[in-house]
Amino acid sequence: MANAKLPPRQMMINMMYLVLTAMLAMNVSKEVLDQFAVLDADLVRTAHAHDARSLSDYQGLAASAESVPDKFTLPHLKAMRMKARADSLVDRIEGIKTNLIAQADGIAPAMLIGPNVDGKDTLRSLMAVDAKDDRDVLTHALVGSEPSTPIQTRNSAYDIKLQLSAFRDSLKGFLPSNDLVARNGLDMLFDLSDRRDASGTMNNWESINFYDVPLAAGIATLSKLQADIRTAENDMVKWLIRSAQEGEYSFGTLTTAVIPLTNTVMVGDSFRADVFLAAYDPKNTPTVTVTGGNELPIGADGKAKLRLRGESIGEQIVEGMIKFQGPNGPEEIPYRTTYQVMAPLLVASPTKMNVLYRSVDNPIELSVPGVAADKVQATISTGRIVRTGQGWVATGMSGNSAEVNAVVMMPDGSSRRIGPVVFRVKDLPPPTAYIGGTTAGDPAVSKVKLSASQGIIAKPLNSEFGDLWVVKSFQFTLMRGAQNPNLKTSSSNAFTGDMKTILNDLRPNDKILIEHVKGQLANGQGPVRNLNPITVKVLP
Repeated sequence: MANAKLPPRQMMINMMYLVLTAMLAMNVSKEVLDQFAVLDADLVRTAHAHDARSLSDYQGLAASAESVPDKFTLPHLKAMRMKARADSLVDRIEGIKTNLIAQADGIAPAMLIGPNVDGKDTLRSLMAVDAKDDRDVLTHALVGSEPSTPIQTRNSAYDIKLQLSAFRDSLKGFLPSNDLVARNGLDMLFDLSDRRDASGTMNNWESINFYDVPLAAGIATLSKLQADIRTAENDMVKWLIRSAQEGEYSFGTLTTAVIPLTNTVMVGDSFRADVFLAAYDPKNTPTVTVTGGNELPIGADGKAKLRLRGESIGEQIVEGMIKFQGPNGPEEIPYRTTYQVMAPLLVASPTKMNVLYRSVDNPIELSVPGVAADKVQATISTGRIVRTGQGWVATGMSGNSAEVNAVVMMPDGSSRRIGPVVFRVKDLPPPTAYIGGTTAGDPAVSKVKLSASQGIIAKPLNSEFGDLWVVKSFQFTLMRGAQNPNLKTSSSNAFTGDMKTILNDLRPNDKILIEHVKGQLANGQGPVRNLNPITVKVLP
């Protein structure tokens, strides 16, 4: 990876870059700036050399992906994504270099581009640039007037830093999390952190590299970034190739694997399983036999296809032999496995009670032993049943009973109907009516609680179903000693104004009688039900 020991030529170029950069603080002569042009040319050649090596690696990886797709298709796809990102970033930096030189020399960018010896369009050599000592263009375009807060426009130094960081992180995404050496190598190659400048002052990456810096130095810096990108790209494509090759293995200690496609078999269905060598080698196709000497067919994937019909209920044993060409000649390894054959059985149970209720959602757990949940569909004889999450919900039933059946998709693509399971269908028990703010069943209540109450509440008590009920109407009667009963009616669950007046004037030993209470489910389904009467005595 990028942290490997660099070739002597690359080390010399890097050292020259550091020395020349340090000399900028000395206001050196134009001859020194020309050395940046020499350095830039070396960096450009380095980038092109890495690009050529990567191209060769890409071609080899593409050929491997075509010949051995299982091993090399994914590394090849990763490499192509990396190449596209590297090419885009290098081209973008090349465009920035072209525009900077064009502005500094006052010519059109197109005038700087020409074919090289290979006929490829290439930027004019930095040695031919007149304004190598220009500091304004680079500063204005990449950093701006304030070095402590660099501009963040497109193609600014800040933008370049973001793109480099994203490219570095994309390469690290290919690496295992425990490969700290390679990850640290990328962090060192693309070190974009703040650091101390020549004066010892902490400064940001953008300003250190491009603020008040001669054009020649800035262009060389951009060329170095391009070379670093190509270096990391070439290192990574080589790593992708090596990682794919490391996945190859040869036979050593061998074992066998029998993987059933289903763990249980119903009467009339077939047992299906794959029998294969755990260390599978496509060049060493085995011969697999089952008890009795019958040879099993071998599929294109190199696995023997075992098919046994489930004729009798209970545990069944399968034994056989795997024959293959070992490193020292033919070898045989026995295998043995068991499977269960059972009669079709549908298991369906209501989640809350052993009954289905009208007008509400009834959760149901439904399963068929040995069959995956996603292979089971449910039907119901009345109403409807739908899948919700890990279970089923039945609703809209009518009549007094409902039958639930399962339709199972078998491994061979056929379907089987299993069931039915019969449920009783009933109305929900009516809720308990009581005065709001009191406890249901209290025979005596204080005047304070009664006068504060807003009306009558209907709520299921000791029920698994918490569906909301609403009171539709009720009759209110005040009984006080020998006086005639004072009777009022409400067409909702709320106390009327007259009732509130009575409640505010209650006396000890008065009695309140609530009767003819009508209630219905809040969802509007089901009939209006007669609810229990309420009688309370007013406490002193």
